[in-house]
Parts: sequence; structure tokens; C-alpha cells
Amino acid sequence: MKHRTMPLRMKRARLVTISLLAAGLAIGPSLAFAHDARADEEPAPKPPARPKGEVIGALGATAGASTWPGDPVAMSTLKLGYRFFDTIAPFYLGRLGYGPVNDRSLLTLSFGVQTWGRIGATRPFARASVLHQHEESLSAVRADTGGALFGVGDGIRHRYGGELGVGIELPIHRHKGVEFVIALETVADYLPDPRGPTWYVLGGGSLGINYTLY
Repeated sequence: MKHRTMPLRMKRARLVTISLLAAGLAIGPSLAFAHDARADEEPAPKPPARPKGEVIGALGATAGASTWPGDPVAMSTLKLGYRFFDTIAPFYLGRLGYGPVNDRSLLTLSFGVQTWGRIGATRPFARASVLHQHEESLSAVRADTGGALFGVGDGIRHRYGGELGVGIELPIHRHKGVEFVIALETVADYLPDPRGPTWYVLGGGSLGINYTLY
């Protein structure tokens, strides 16, 4: 019995089919690898743009001592300002507190400039300001409460000087244009007139909020 031989045309068609299958098996993994490589090479998302204008505010407390012996002091603090380009801000800082020598109240009003750096999320800062301080015995405050409130009481010692401070600011929460931060700082106040301590050295903390306008 004779065996039939496959026609030459059918042999060629089978060879072409086998070649195409082999090429597909070879190219498929290469294409998948190339796609994965392109995915790995995609650039990381850009960090959010830094704000150009922010209203800043903070409430806190500070404590320390003056150069008078036995004169620890404690004060509450309020700071308001406007930060430009995430870097520099003119500000107002008010403090209200107490010193035991002469049983006196302390009211500090200061205006200055603060500048920030950046180390990761941490914001180190430094500031300088001119200050005006009211020092008045509590007995004088009780005798003329209205004058004490408006800074015109007869018992007020009006003192002038300057302040230097350094610290760090740490963000704790951010939602859209509102950022909450905590700050730790140390400051030195110099008041040259002889009616009170020449130096106050203070350390404190605050809780702040930064609101981005644009």
C-alpha cells in the first residue's frame, strides 16, 4: 500500500503557521517586559506647589526668667502675620504674663520679621523684632484697671527693646489650603533701660494655623 505524500503547498503553509506561532511566543514576553519598564520609568508625581501668600496665626505659652534674681516669668502668646512665598513674614506678637519680683504684670507688644527654612517636613525659623513692654504692679492694675487696659495707667513702666528668636515648626495636619502646625522656640529679649530687668530668656510652644490665599 502506497503512502501518500503531503503536497508541497500544504507543507509550506504548515511551516509558515509554525513560524508565526514561534515568533508570537518570542515577542509576547518582550512586549510585556517593555511595558513594565516604561511603567517603572514614569516620573514620580510632583509635590504640591508651595503657597505664595498665607495668613498665619498661633496661640501658645512661654516661660523663663529675667536677669533679676528670683524672677521666673510665664506668659501667654498670640502671633499674627502674613507669609510671602512660603519663606518670610512680617508679624505681630503679643504676650501677657506675670513676674513675681514687684508682683508685676507683663504686657509685650512686638513687630518684626520671621524667616523659614526647610529640612524635609520640618521648618526651622529665625526672627527679629522691636518690642514695647508694659511692666506694672498688680496693685496699680487694680487701682486703675481702665488705664492698665489701654496702656495709660500711672503705674506703667513703658520699656523698649528688641527680641531675637529661633525655633522649629512641624506640620501636623493639612486639608486643602489650611495647615495646622506646632512650634517650639527659644527667645531672648533685651530692654536696656534701668527700670526693669535687662534681659528675659524664654522658651515656649504654640499651636498655629496657616491659611493659603494663593
